[in-house]
Amino acid sequence: MISLKLKFSNDYPKLYGQKRATLLQLLQKDRIELSNDFVEYDTVTCDGDHYPLPAGRYFVLVFLGDKLIPFTTVRRLTHEKYRYYYGNLLRLFDIEVARQRERHYE
Repeated sequence: MISLKLKFSNDYPKLYGQKRATLLQLLQKDRIELSNDFVEYDTVTCDGDHYPLPAGRYFVLVFLGDKLIPFTTVRRLTHEKYRYYYGNLLRLFDIEVARQRERHYE
């Protein structure tokens, strides 16, 4: 079986160091529909920077990590990506973080 990958360019506090996660839900949203608090939660990196989330159409992926901690990730909506993620609902993904900081999670 091919391993599914969920890639992040930065480390995020919302991940809590989890290494694998199951995709639970997929929601289509316009950027304007996302609250400022949600965007803050979803885009803040462990370094305190924010991943840019400009105006446009997105989907919100809801995952349950291997430490049983749920998290989301917002991705730009394309037909191909939507079909890919929708086809992999309830499947397990390996989480890959390109720039990972050493963090201590409780």
